[in-house]
Amino acid sequence: MNLLDMIMMRKKEPDKTPEIPVYWVETSDSVSRHFQFQPDGQLSMKLLDDARPVYRRVVESFLSKFFPSGYPYSVNEGYLRYTQFRALQHFSSAALSVLSTQSLLFAAGLRPTPAQATAVSWILKDGMQHVGKLICSNLGARMDSEPKRWRILADVLYDLGTGLEVLSPLCPHLFLEVAGLGNFAKGMAVVAARATRLPIYSSFAKEGNLSDLFAKGEAISTLFNVLGLGVGIHLASTFCSSMQGKLVAGPLLSIVHVCCVVEEMRATPVNTLNPQRTAMIVADFVKLRQGKYQALLILDTMKISYSQEDL
Repeated sequence: MNLLDMIMMRKKEPDKTPEIPVYWVETSDSVSRHFQFQPDGQLSMKLLDDARPVYRRVVESFLSKFFPSGYPYSVNEGYLRYTQFRALQHFSSAALSVLSTQSLLFAAGLRPTPAQATAVSWILKDGMQHVGKLICSNLGARMDSEPKRWRILADVLYDLGTGLEVLSPLCPHLFLEVAGLGNFAKGMAVVAARATRLPIYSSFAKEGNLSDLFAKGEAISTLFNVLGLGVGIHLASTFCSSMQGKLVAGPLLSIVHVCCVVEEMRATPVNTLNPQRTAMIVADFVKLRQGKYQALLILDTMKISYSQEDL
């Protein structure tokens, strides 16, 4: 190999520049963060210093875990009010479920039947919930245009089913009938509530963040469900240990539950065309066309010239 060939080979080799890590430090609102691009192209962030007061850090941590990123600018108006009543709704519903479960166990234990028959009755009772789900699933097409109404109806059905479970100790000989009917109503409620969840969350999504909204909504529901279960257990072992206590606390929790759902739906900006809105739009359109037709007749009668743009 001569000198010319060696020079040509060295020219063909690309120049290798050393890889310099791309990073920067941002300081905003007393918080310093270190950002750096990794070799695979991913951006990593590391907290360097946080000089904010403790209460602000707690609030920021709560918002990041239970509210969508970019809140309140990433959601439509009414989301905070919807979330507040949704949390209270799940809280009351969880507490009520503890009372209904206690009543069901009490009613099942009162039956003078062997343990095997009681287990069969319990399984059949749960089977009624699946029947309710199948029946309500056939009504899914109607829920698209009326998500608010079906959402309220779902919680009314849920409270009705829970109420039947709470009352089951009053007629232990009809445990399967009463508990089965209650679970049937709750099965329909579950399907209706889940089917209307997507259009409701979609009405709040402002920046294509539907998944984030859904995840944070489920986080809030889980948190207040756990709190409600704790309160329900406390009520079941104290004030509601007797049937009289359940008859007082049960309706109160149910009223709170339904009222919260109504307030949730009032705060939800759903803009779908339901039959009532469609009828109003058509009536306004017909009325407008009739007004233009009458104006045309008057102009023709008075022999006044006009153009299509005037109408």
